[in-house]
Amino acid sequence: MNRILSKITTKPVWWWERKRSYPIRSRYDRLPPLPVKHGARRFVVLTTPDTLSDALWAAWSWYRFLRDEDCKLQIAVDGAISKAQIAAARQLFPGVSIDSAQWACQYVRARVPGLQTFFDNHPTGRKLALILALSDRAPVVYSDYDVLAFSRPNELLASMERNVPCYFAEEVDGTRDAQIAERAKQLGLDYLPKFNCGFLYIPQGALSIGLAGQILATWRAPGESWFAEQTVLSFMLRQLRAEALPPSRYVISICRQFYWETDVDYTQIAARHFTTPVRHVMYKYGMPIILEQSKGYLSERRSGTNECP
Repeated sequence: MNRILSKITTKPVWWWERKRSYPIRSRYDRLPPLPVKHGARRFVVLTTPDTLSDALWAAWSWYRFLRDEDCKLQIAVDGAISKAQIAAARQLFPGVSIDSAQWACQYVRARVPGLQTFFDNHPTGRKLALILALSDRAPVVYSDYDVLAFSRPNELLASMERNVPCYFAEEVDGTRDAQIAERAKQLGLDYLPKFNCGFLYIPQGALSIGLAGQILATWRAPGESWFAEQTVLSFMLRQLRAEALPPSRYVISICRQFYWETDVDYTQIAARHFTTPVRHVMYKYGMPIILEQSKGYLSERRSGTNECP
């Protein structure tokens, strides 16, 4: 009887959880402000105007750990945001840099003009341009807007100290663009299995814009795969011997996709990438945990300590 009930209710409950309004998304103003420090490294969160509030939550969750690691904070926007949105971001992060992702396309195109076709015609084109351009100028910690940190990311910090590129590993292999992968293999390249490009550390100058141009030289619109930029970076970072962060602590998982499933134990992980099937879990559980942790952070600041929860 319980199985029948679960089967009947799973799809409508999942639809409701995904589509319902979550007021906490706009309550980032309850987080204590984090003044941005200047540093040789950059921590960059990419967002669209519609997901800026999510990006502010993600940025706060990570930057409390990264601001003392020679990192400045940058919000990159794929689109145009309002003056009110800019003011809200600067109130939470005094001194933050807020830029359009479009400049990165111009930066990369000036070096490899052929990449403009991909940038103009693929939904993830500006993301690839941003990662290539930023890492060409400085060491960069890159994050999508849906990756939250829950405890001190010691393994990431160790990779940064060693200046070794790193990434989150997926649960299963196969999220690649087949046509781009075939082209890269023709160039004699190999890929990183289970690679996800939603969160990366890349040393300055490690990625070759020219190599990206070679991999995408035969790409033509329309691109049918959402994993195009991920495929390019998978082949490029394999050449750099990039390391996967421990998947038990840096999680990409569909746990709790449906209401009757067990969720991740957030007390045991450093971070989670809340991909599309579990985006609602970020709102329902992830953000409330960050908000609760922020109260401890604020108390410690008031007591004169600098430690993060």
